[in-house]
Amino acid sequence: MGKKKKIIINFILLVLGCFLTALTFNVFCVPNSYVTGGVSGIAVIFNYLFNIPISKILLIGNLLVLVIGIISVGLEKTVPSIIGTIVYTLAIYLTEGINLKLNIDFNSAFLDIVVIGVLFGVGSTMVYIAGYSSGGSDVIAVIFNEKYKMPMGKSVLIINALILLLATFVFGLKMLIIALLIKLIESKLIDYFLIGISDSKVLFINTSKKEEISNYIIHEVKSGISEIEVKSGYKKEKMSLLMCVVPTEKYIKLKEEIIKIDKKAFITILDSYEIYGGTNRYNLPLHDLRI
Repeated sequence: MGKKKKIIINFILLVLGCFLTALTFNVFCVPNSYVTGGVSGIAVIFNYLFNIPISKILLIGNLLVLVIGIISVGLEKTVPSIIGTIVYTLAIYLTEGINLKLNIDFNSAFLDIVVIGVLFGVGSTMVYIAGYSSGGSDVIAVIFNEKYKMPMGKSVLIINALILLLATFVFGLKMLIIALLIKLIESKLIDYFLIGISDSKVLFINTSKKEEISNYIIHEVKSGISEIEVKSGYKKEKMSLLMCVVPTEKYIKLKEEIIKIDKKAFITILDSYEIYGGTNRYNLPLHDLRI
């Protein structure tokens, strides 16, 4: 894919993602006063308390955050957020008041949670895949990361927690529970689209009974296995680890069997989201692989 074509596709994804998120926000969150964090959450609070248009609060809030971001970490690191913020704020402005025309009301908090969570998840994923950010708390997180070396995930969590705490005082505990459930669905969907669902497990096995365990994995589990040469950090002794990838439904029985063979075995189990190359994981060759 050419560079120009990729830029165009990413920008289209950004626009579609921002408009889907903005439409969801204006149709469901604003009428019901659902605060899910970020500058848009602050906008809902101020709109409720002072009747200030959402788009104006978002514009002022995001501009303020971007200026602080540019001063703190430089223009280069805030460019994706600047573009994303402009598109998202414009999308909010263009879809503002659309709920009065569509008049969608499920009269059900459960349906609201599911629909908002799913649409936010899809919209946010499109923005992230395009390589942009919709600004707001993401920019603040970058500042915290650069200035105070705080992980971005932790920064976003703290910022949104403070906004939700303020919203709880304004709208009550029910709103907080709804907001948390929406964010849970949204984050799970983002993980699903960006990472995928783990359908396999990677096992690293440190054992004195390598041959027995290798035979079991190869002949009973029908999986390939690799032997990795390592050096222990404490005693500096050379040793080898067994590594294998098995379907999730098989790993519990495999773990139990390994412990039966060697009660002193040290097993590390990780999620595997994607496997490239080789043969089908359900029909791996029955021979010992060494790397």
